Amino acid sequence: MRHTKRHQFGPIESLQMGVGYFGPPPVSVHSFFIDGLLIDTGPPKLKQEFLQWLELKPLKQVFITHHHEDHSGNVNPIATQFKVPIYGSLGCSELVQGQVATSLPQRIFWGAPVFTDRVVAYEQSRLSTPKYNFDLLPIPGHAEDQVALFEPNQGWLFSADAFVSPQIKYFMKKESMAQQIQSLKKMARLDFDLLLCCHTPVVKGGKALLEQKIDYLEQYYAAVVYYLEKGQSPRQILKSIGAKERWFQYFFSGGNMCALNMVKSVIRDEKNR
Repeated sequence: MRHTKRHQFGPIESLQMGVGYFGPPPVSVHSFFIDGLLIDTGPPKLKQEFLQWLELKPLKQVFITHHHEDHSGNVNPIATQFKVPIYGSLGCSELVQGQVATSLPQRIFWGAPVFTDRVVAYEQSRLSTPKYNFDLLPIPGHAEDQVALFEPNQGWLFSADAFVSPQIKYFMKKESMAQQIQSLKKMARLDFDLLLCCHTPVVKGGKALLEQKIDYLEQYYAAVVYYLEKGQSPRQILKSIGAKERWFQYFFSGGNMCALNMVKSVIRDEKNR
């Protein structure tokens, strides 16, 4: 069953979306609306609910934080219905055209990705609305094309999927832990308090939570390197650091979403140093 819930963070509106087959959704995603700007377009599986939410809003422009289908899934219907510019990073504008495969859980909970050529590469470092000015910050790690939006005068940080949780337990295959740490450090240096994550909106104390995640990932990274230098295999390292694999998630996703990917990410990052 499709679930939606509306939230208000001062002048910022959000729509929380998810699909639950046996109760509440196990995961949900938020899109945000502020002063005519829509940040992300939600998953294709909730197209009808998303368009109903947008119907009476004075939409002027859209920015896609990264290409994943729960963020870019309704680009085409929005472009057709509202006829407004839809922006993203150069990488995002290329990836949404169809080069990305998705796992079974992604297709079940979000829907199959809808490929599009309607995302325009936005190459400036600032995106403005009538009332606000957002600095655009590349924050790769979770996705190579991921971008955060920071409003310095208001202290708002839209962090896309860079935060999610202070202690994340699994990675997707292509995630980079080294890049995530650097991106989190970049955001932690900003003067903000309101952190708006697309999966876990945090109203206050966002900087402290980012710093907790940095500490967690740095300790995780160091532990993997320690056991790697002792000659352990990825599975042995996972056991040595006390991490547990969620086997249902592992097999259900075909290995695309699992704890082992966190260990493999560190090994890959070390090879690429």
